[in-house]
Amino acid sequence: MGFHDIRFPQHISYGAVGGPRFSTTIQQLNSGHERRNINWSAARREYRVDVSPSRGDEWRALLDFFHARLGRAYGFRLKDFADFELIDGVIATGDDTRQSFQICKIYEAAGDWPHRRDLKKIVPGSVSVRLDGILRETGWSVDTGTGELSFDTPPDSGAVISVSCEFDVPVRFDTDLMEAAIPGPDVHHWQSVQLVELRV
Repeated sequence: MGFHDIRFPQHISYGAVGGPRFSTTIQQLNSGHERRNINWSAARREYRVDVSPSRGDEWRALLDFFHARLGRAYGFRLKDFADFELIDGVIATGDDTRQSFQICKIYEAAGDWPHRRDLKKIVPGSVSVRLDGILRETGWSVDTGTGELSFDTPPDSGAVISVSCEFDVPVRFDTDLMEAAIPGPDVHHWQSVQLVELRV
């Protein structure tokens, strides 16, 4: 799968509308009861942005960005301003053996089943790591393209591993056509630009 490690212009993504979508098939029975089948174990995010209006260098930058992605061909990073931070999230416990761990975010509320989301696109320079609450400045590294946290030596058995970081969503355009309106000189509108999350 083609992916370019570059972020969609933030001044546009700040106005995005969208969020996580699950897929559930619901069968209505004659009795009035229903059966529900979970098709996806994890949500897939969808967004819609309106570029309106855009002028001069701002428009040319977006035009360049769309051409460089070849429409739907290549993915890229998107900052979801509604959900882009992990704050002291517990990702695992040590066992004296494992050295690598997937950074993840757990969504949970009192009495609810927790939902795990693996974070694949970490923002470089945003990561801090704690073992049993103690900040570790060295002895670890993060692959910002896969979200894998690796320690130089395995954490002690039972040690709680927690991470703080910012993360992006891997997405692609859901169109190969830049259907822009030009209502006046050097004024451009591109409405309902669809972006969909990539499974990586």
